[in-house]
This record gives sequence, C-alpha cells and structure tokens, in this order.
Amino acid sequence: MKKFDAEAIRNVCLLSHGGVGKTSLMEALSFISKATPRLGRVDNDTSNFDYRHDEKERKMSVSMALGHCEWKDTKVNLIDTPGFLDLIGDTLAALSVVESAVVLVDAPTGVQVGTEIIFRHLNERNLPRLFFINGMDRENANFDAALESLQEFYHTSVAPVQIPIGSGAGFKGVVDLISKEAFEYTPEGDGKGKKVEIPQELAERVQSMRVTLMESVAETDEELMDKYFEAGELSTEELKQGIAKGTADGSVYPVFCGSALKNMGADLLLDAMVDLTPSAASRNKAQMLEGDETKEVDCAPDGKPVGFVFKVISEEHIGEFSLVRVFSGKIANGADIFNSVQNITERPVNMYYMCGRERIDTPEITTGDIGAMLKLKSTHTNHTLVDKGSTLRFPPVEYPEPLFSVAIHAKNKGDEDKLGMGLSKLHEEDPTFQFKYYPDIKQELLSGMGEVHLEIILDNLKRRFKVEVDKSPTKISYRETITKPVKYVEYTHKKQSGGAGQFGRVAIDVEPVERGEGYEFVDKIVGGVIDQPFRPSVDKGIRARMDEGILAGYPIVDIRVYLVDGKTHPVDSKDIAFQIAGREAFKLAFEKAGPILLEPVDNLRVTVPDKYTGDVMGDISSRRGKISGMEPEGKNQTINAKVPEAEVQNYAQALKSITQGRGFYTKSFSHYDPVPAENAKKIIEASKKHEEVAAE
Repeated sequence: MKKFDAEAIRNVCLLSHGGVGKTSLMEALSFISKATPRLGRVDNDTSNFDYRHDEKERKMSVSMALGHCEWKDTKVNLIDTPGFLDLIGDTLAALSVVESAVVLVDAPTGVQVGTEIIFRHLNERNLPRLFFINGMDRENANFDAALESLQEFYHTSVAPVQIPIGSGAGFKGVVDLISKEAFEYTPEGDGKGKKVEIPQELAERVQSMRVTLMESVAETDEELMDKYFEAGELSTEELKQGIAKGTADGSVYPVFCGSALKNMGADLLLDAMVDLTPSAASRNKAQMLEGDETKEVDCAPDGKPVGFVFKVISEEHIGEFSLVRVFSGKIANGADIFNSVQNITERPVNMYYMCGRERIDTPEITTGDIGAMLKLKSTHTNHTLVDKGSTLRFPPVEYPEPLFSVAIHAKNKGDEDKLGMGLSKLHEEDPTFQFKYYPDIKQELLSGMGEVHLEIILDNLKRRFKVEVDKSPTKISYRETITKPVKYVEYTHKKQSGGAGQFGRVAIDVEPVERGEGYEFVDKIVGGVIDQPFRPSVDKGIRARMDEGILAGYPIVDIRVYLVDGKTHPVDSKDIAFQIAGREAFKLAFEKAGPILLEPVDNLRVTVPDKYTGDVMGDISSRRGKISGMEPEGKNQTINAKVPEAEVQNYAQALKSITQGRGFYTKSFSHYDPVPAENAKKIIEASKKHEEVAAE
C-alpha cells in the first residue's frame, strides 16, 4: 500500500442509533473503493466487519471495526462503531482519534434516542460531522421528515446537499445540489452512480434548495457573502470550499442520503469525506499529560513518535491487535517504542492496516494514520506509545459509570482463577465493565452499561475461556451506624481452662460523628490500668467487629470510640484477650447507642423529551427520590435527582417503558442516608433469616 502524508488522510467515525446501517455503509464504502472484493451483508453472515461469533449470532456490531480505503488519491480510515447503547464505550474511544464523523439517520424514523446521545458526545468535542439519511429504499422512508428531525436539533446549520430521487421501492438515486447533477444507481450494483438528467418534477425544488444552500454557506464566511452579493450565486467550487470550511468550524452540517444496504449513494459520500471533512493534518497539536500537567505536543511528521492505543481487539487463534492512532512521528516495525503508562519498552514486529477481518502488512504507521500492532506484551487500551525516556501520556478515554450489575461466581469448582484471568483479559479489550469483590456484601459483582452488555461479556468468557458462571441478584451496600452517645460500657473477657489463662477488661464511650468521617479510636487511659501494648489490641478488636456489622451484617461507619478504663492481669492478659474484650464492649455499646441502617444514595441524571418530564419526575418521587433541579437541552429536559440505590437497580427498563425508549440516564454514588424504619426492619429480618439458613 502506498504511503500517504497526513494532509491526504481522513479519519472518520461512523455513528448512529442501533440498526440504522453503519456496518452496511462500511461494506458499501469498502466495496466501491475496492478495499474489499465483495459486498458483505450482516443479515446473511457474509459481513467483512461484523464477523465475530457473537456479532453473527446477534446480527449487530459488538465491537468497533477498523477499515480503510483509497479514494481520489486520499486514504480514508473508517471506524464502524456499535450502535447499541450498552456498547457506547467503543464510540467514545473512536471519537478520541478521528477528525470527523458520519452520523447515519434512519429515513423512516428520523432522529432516535441513540442519535441524540451521539449528538451530545459530538457537541462536547466540537467534532465536524456529515449526516447520511440512510434507508431511502425502505418502506415509509421519508427524507423530509428525517431532515426536519435533524433541524429540530441544529436548525439552519443543517444543510442538505442532496435530495433523493424517489423513495421506498421507487428510490432510484440522488440529486447533488452542489454540482446540480443527478445520479441513478443499480440496487446492489457496483455503487457507481450513473449521471442522468435531473427529473423534471424535482427541477424547481433543486433550484430552490440550492439557493437556500448558497445563502446558508455564504452566511458563514464574509468573503463568500461578498461574492454572493456581487454575482448573485456561488460557483460549484466556491460552494464546495464554503461547505468544507463550515463543516470544519461546525457552522455547517451537510446532509446526504442513500441506501447503504443497496449500495446507492455511498460513492458520493466518499467524495464528500475527501472534499469536505478535515484532514489528519488539521490536528496539529495533541493534548497530553506530563505528571499532572497538561501539555500541547506538536503533531509533526518528522517529530518524535507519539501514538495512542484506543482499542484492543482479540482474534481467536491469532492474538491481540492493538489499534493505534499515530499523532506524531512514526512507529516502525522492529523499532523499540516506549509505553509511558506501563513504563516498559515494546518492539512491534507485526504491523497492519486493518479492513475488518482482512489486514495488509505495513512497515510503519506514520503521522495522522491509524493501524494495528499484533501481540504487544503489556500494551492495552488507553496506553500511550512514545520515544524512550518520555513521560508524556494521553488522558484516558473517560467512560460512563456502569449502570447495571450482577453477582457472579464460577459454576464449577476450581474455575475461580480462570474466571478472574478471563475477565481480566476481556477488560483489556473493553474497559467499560468492572469486576470486583465487595467484602461488605460478600459478592463478586460484574458491572456494565446494561444487561445485554454483561451477556456479551459472559458469552465471551464461556466461549473463549471455557468458564461458566452462576448469576444472582446484587445486594445493596448498606452501612450501620449509631445516633446517640453512650458512656462507660464495660466488658471483661476471662478464660481459665487449664494452661495459660486469658484476661482483659475494657470500658469504652462511643459517640456518632458527622456522616462520612469514618471511624476514630481515642486512647483516654490515665495511668496504667491497661498496659500500653494492649491498647492497640482493643482498637483491633473493635475494627474487626465493625467490619462484620451487628444489626444486619453490614460494615459500621461514622463512630468515635474512647477507651476510658480497664484492667490488666500481670500473667493472663494477652493481645487476643483485649481484642475479644474490645469487640464485645463495642457490641454492647453499639446496641445501646440507637443503631440504624444507612443506604447508599445515587446522583441520577435523567434526560427525556419534554412530554415525558412529568411522568419521569413522578416515577422518581415514587422511588423515594428527591429532585434537585432541571436543565433544558433543546427539546429535552435533564432531571437531576438523588435516589436510593435500592430503588434504581433496574431503572433502565422502567425508564424505557415510560419514555418509549427515548430517555437515558447516568448515575453515580452520592452519599449515605438513614433507611426508613419500615424498610430497615425488613432488611434486618432478611439478614437474620439468611444467617439461620447458612448456619444449618
């Protein structure tokens, strides 16, 4: 494959709500550019990009796929991302390494909830974008309605540069408003549009929309505005340059249309990627970290190598591919490169340009380009590759907090180590899930973005690592504390049953402290009633009891204990005696100090269309939630609330039902609050029953 400098490289991410046709578009773009020899299909398992076992099984993209093609002396790197919202992590990773995006909008339904979420991420990054209204061949396809749904979000910045010729079964092709040319296609043909006369019934609309397009573009540039006023119109080249400039600065969002599945319109979209989107050279600085400081690093072809590993993909029987974007210099085959996150040296010996399941060997990956390296020893997602001795690193991609958890344990005895190892390997590929043991609830929790996300992980665990698990509902991480101080609670531990005896007497005061202050042990012994070496033993015993809990078996928090009195025996006093005395004295004091249960409370941010706001707020209130405010976002409202975690464990399904799938949310831990008495009673009773069953 020939070399391309950064000016001749376009890095583009394909985004959409699930099922709109990103992978089909990827197939079409690759086929018409001859990057792949055939037009693959997702529905019959011939896709070049959705080729994994789980993708064939589910008929959807589960992991991002990297592709590339040559078009008009330009290399276009394409990243196909999963549309299912549980798998948003790959979208965020892809957005960190591209200069532009193509957002697919469904012709029959317009903007969907997943599209809205994508808009938010693109807006946060100010990333240039093209829109492609896909599925013009489908029943109920409606270009105007889909266009209107885009204009609801971006108003006059949305600039249609094509209109369809027909729709549904009658869809034939498109009219290009920039060049005033019409193109017709053969469904599932070679993808090259045949130039035809603009249909008479569209002529007036084409002229009207072209004038609107010229006016919109002229308004974004003073020089073009002057030319437009002087000549009354803009030339095709001026119009193209104006759209390219507006696309780059975010003042224009060009809209295209076609059918990815039937390979109709993809060639003109490729033209647009080359002509209208910013090149890799437009990113002339990279924001990196050195220690805690942010530094701007030049993206120079002749500079020192700087690369970012944004994804690791594992291929069965082959190994792990590290997908890397090179921002400066080059990474060469066989040359040492330094991983500044792991502080190790790597030596890539197998480097490729990827096109789905296919790959092309390359001796190097240069500035602005994206490629893959096979079998790096210790380099994983979010790692930085630099020149040896450099401490520069890229900020890691920020993934959302997991929303759904399930408790798991190995089904077969002896598989515990395999379970941990398998999930660790999978986490290197997908950092959006977490696997952690929680001693307070005595469960290992697998946490991800949703139920389907966790199903995919467990399917991979079973297929690739031969580990099966049993699942159970997650417990809530309750806490125990006290509400009032208690003075001078005494306990004596005395044991004499032959041999050396045990003796320790302890007296303590306890008092509650502010929420979140934790535990404090204060030694107030005056004189030598307890020998100095045994006082830490009292603290140790109390800590052990706090970890076990007293009310319902949950850790005890936010308490101060004063050691005020006691007694030591010159022969029988030992460390263990004072640990036991401390434990038991603390238990007695705790039971007298108004013990209560605390529950975790989450920050909940729920974004919904205006018309569902009242229903969602009512539902939050019914979950003991406290609404703290609302933020308007276009035609949506974001509701901020604090809700007990026990009430939002399976919130996704409820929100989906209330909003017909158009609402989405994030949550994060906020604080602990007392559990209402009636609820606490049920929790304590359930805990006691569990202990009785376990003891049988």
